[in-house]
Amino acid sequence: MEIGALWIERLLTGQISVSPVSRALIRAAVHVAVGVVSAVGLWLLPRAVVIAALAILTFLFLSFDVARLRISGLNNWFSKWFALFLRQEEANRLMGASYFLLGCLLTALVFPKGIASLAILYASFGDPSATVVGKWKGRPRFWRKSVEGSLACLIACLLVGLLATTLVGEPVLVVALVGAVFAMLFELLPLRLNDNITIPFGSAVVMVVMGLLI
Repeated sequence: MEIGALWIERLLTGQISVSPVSRALIRAAVHVAVGVVSAVGLWLLPRAVVIAALAILTFLFLSFDVARLRISGLNNWFSKWFALFLRQEEANRLMGASYFLLGCLLTALVFPKGIASLAILYASFGDPSATVVGKWKGRPRFWRKSVEGSLACLIACLLVGLLATTLVGEPVLVVALVGAVFAMLFELLPLRLNDNITIPFGSAVVMVVMGLLI
């Protein structure tokens, strides 16, 4: 037990060497878990309950994230104990998780559940796929992004869209597939807003517009 606890402590604090791909996979697992729970919750639970839960979680996490950036001792503690989950550039700026929770909340708040849940799943699977494959095989070519990573994002989103429309029947397939393509574009393009917000919210906007056009 003591050996296991010591190993976990060393892993979390970055004392055990972890490859960039393995680190990306661990972060991706958390990303996917939060997104899937949010998306499935929109279908199985009252919308107000899911939005309230997301709002509370986002407020708590974002408040802590802001606090650690203002309090050096807190930031040093967090950077030490959660080094495994923290990107180097996030030591002095908001974490991607804060933006992701905010993106999920805004998307769930604004759009119908069918569109919102699918857009959240695009962000949950597409963005991590791009990161993992980009670190594994990719070579940055466009705006610090790789072709391999962007293709992985597109494939993941297309599969998610196909599966979602098959299981729940909405949105219609063409809307879902167009949304998947735009989710990839929002991941690729060098927009000023964090892609954890632009992917779900932007792809949801596109799917709503497509739904009105067809």
